[in-house]
Amino acid sequence: MTRSPIWHSLSEVPAELGATAVSIGNYDGVHRGHRHVLSQLIHHARSRALTPVALTFWPHPRHVMRGVAEPPLITGHEDRDRLLLLAGVGGVLDLEFTREFAQHEAEEFVRIFLVEGLGARCVVLGEDALFGRANAGTIETMRELGEQYGFEVVTVSDLGPEGQGSGRISSSAIREALLGGDVEEAAVMLGRRHTVADVVHHGHRRGREMGFPTANLGPAPQGLVPADGVYAGFLTVIEQHPGHLGTPALAGAPATISIGTNPTFTAQGVPQRTVEAYVHDDHTLDLYGDTVRLEFVDYQRPTLKFDGIDDLVEQMHRDVEVTRRTLDTSSVSEPPAD
Repeated sequence: MTRSPIWHSLSEVPAELGATAVSIGNYDGVHRGHRHVLSQLIHHARSRALTPVALTFWPHPRHVMRGVAEPPLITGHEDRDRLLLLAGVGGVLDLEFTREFAQHEAEEFVRIFLVEGLGARCVVLGEDALFGRANAGTIETMRELGEQYGFEVVTVSDLGPEGQGSGRISSSAIREALLGGDVEEAAVMLGRRHTVADVVHHGHRRGREMGFPTANLGPAPQGLVPADGVYAGFLTVIEQHPGHLGTPALAGAPATISIGTNPTFTAQGVPQRTVEAYVHDDHTLDLYGDTVRLEFVDYQRPTLKFDGIDDLVEQMHRDVEVTRRTLDTSSVSEPPAD
């Protein structure tokens, strides 16, 4: 049986891994800036016959130290690690971040995890990287420890939206774009379209009654949910419910995605924010229990409250037509990584 290249403790790191080149970060979003660092990691690893490894953490250190789920994360746990592997690294050491873990001094962290744990011979970091207790370790600290323990330190300049040296791509800028509904700008910084994923849940079946059956995600999908509104996008089934095995799984199916509290129906109950997707033209789909990924292409309009069901249905027909025109000019595949 092939061992997973994702390790959650040093005891899971395979003994045959050999010497490594390592980069450290939270990698929320695994955006173009992150992938720029990872591409340099892979380049330097190959030129030195080392295995490139990304060392990362979960939960996000700020969530643990502040005790609140801020900032909201762009990618879920599994998606983040999947994207790191897709970037080309040979392994991901995904460590649980706790308050106890945070007490590792900079030298102790480097010795235990980089030197003894991963056999690091090269460490590749952004110029503003911090590590160790209270983020006391800097690039200069890492260089000093590299001389002490026998590894090389390589720094990588920031990558801007238009390329190296033109500003800085950051996870916070991507969050700001998504929370403002600007999924196109987020895609530029991510280098791919933003996605969320979850198991399809049973909803109120209102969409089916109106001729627009939707796949309803749960209240806390993996990935940052963009601002309320209607979006053009795609739906892909990434894991089928056991009862659906043997039937073709959707991949890149055109969809109109709605996010909001369904204000037309708020009088019928307590408002609850939902994420739901109407897959075009197929009203026979059974996606309940499947895990799906929604890919956001373009923002179409804000959430509106309608005077009646007929007005809402008419608007939904218009939404689907706008989505069709939008997707006709868009590629189903994600943009290539840097």
